[in-house]
Amino acid sequence: MSACPSCNTEYAAGTRWCTICRANVVDSEIGRLCSPVKRLGAYFVDYFILLLIVACLQIGELLGSFMDVGALSTLSLILLVVYVAVSLFLFSRGMTTGKKLLGIRVVKEDGRRAGFLTMLIREWIGKLISGAVLLLGFVWILTDKENQGWHDKLMRTYVVSD
Repeated sequence: MSACPSCNTEYAAGTRWCTICRANVVDSEIGRLCSPVKRLGAYFVDYFILLLIVACLQIGELLGSFMDVGALSTLSLILLVVYVAVSLFLFSRGMTTGKKLLGIRVVKEDGRRAGFLTMLIREWIGKLISGAVLLLGFVWILTDKENQGWHDKLMRTYVVSD
């Protein structure tokens, strides 16, 4: 048995994460597994920002039928384009907007950051699968010893805190 470099707790051979401090025992530079609560927070931040932009677009459309508020619609469209551009940039860095704001990121099994294609499949296809069966793929995060949801298992990723 070996000892965790972070907390000195013994761990079994083949283990990737310390069961006590949640640090990566293979490479301490990778970080610690993120808590399910923080992951949920990042999820809500992502969708709150998107919801806010869509609401601005809808308000602009609604008000546009009553008065000339083209500036609001134009501003909302610009915000949407900027949000998409920032999201695509962050995908290439293994993050979403919410993850970036909360200081968490997605890494592959070997510790490298998840790239654009991995994030795209994980976020759009994997999360759709995780939510398709009564959200069981997301609830799985609470029961899995490595806090992986189905979308993480599909893409062989982990969410870690910086």
